[in-house]
Amino acid sequence: MITTGYAGLPFGEISQCDAGSVGLLGVPSEVDSGPRSGASLAPDALRKMTGQLGTSLPINGRDLGNLDLSGDWSGVLKQLVAQMVDRGIVPVVLGGASDVASAVLGALPDLPVVAAMPLARRDLTERPANTIWVGLNGGQPADVWDQIAQRTMDWRTARRLDEGHADFSDTPERAVLWIDISVVDLGHAAGAIGLNPGGMKPETLVSVIGAMSCRWQAIVITGLAPARDTRGMSELAAIETLNAALRHG
Repeated sequence: MITTGYAGLPFGEISQCDAGSVGLLGVPSEVDSGPRSGASLAPDALRKMTGQLGTSLPINGRDLGNLDLSGDWSGVLKQLVAQMVDRGIVPVVLGGASDVASAVLGALPDLPVVAAMPLARRDLTERPANTIWVGLNGGQPADVWDQIAQRTMDWRTARRLDEGHADFSDTPERAVLWIDISVVDLGHAAGAIGLNPGGMKPETLVSVIGAMSCRWQAIVITGLAPARDTRGMSELAAIETLNAALRHG
């Protein structure tokens, strides 16, 4: 029995993906603690929302299904992502908790990162390739701001982006995109793991990512808790942002 996946594509193997196409993979990991669990439901919820929207990928692609989380799934994910990128396939990874993104970035340590998230993560500030931060809030520790300044990383707060200040000075030609849905204001998209009042508007996130001319080598989405948003606005924001990113191929 063939199960329908993202954009109506059938589940398949990496060997069936063509160079220049998209390979979509769900990794239903769960957050370790906190009151807003449910990240493991995100991959299938995003597939369902895409089907409801009747959208399709801008290029050929294949849904590879959900990764089995038994054993060393993080190591397996790293191998899969590296294998896909080596073959010219763009891995689109749907999490899951942030450990999903950590594995994806671990597979591509030398690429710059565009990170749409409210709080800067130390594992990104310490990467050899610099990071563009999209939608940060003011709650960063002082040492993180120092790291960002010392590494000459580019950043914009959610407020500046909502006001139209999205002119990033040095956008890389090739990069990894990490979208954490917690970057969106809770009032606009309630289905997020993190609470982020004063975060970005969904339309701002879509516009900013869509305006970047990067050739995304990999895209990973985390931080979605679908059961917290009965209207599905969080999934909608994630899918629209993903499609905006993929328009640049």
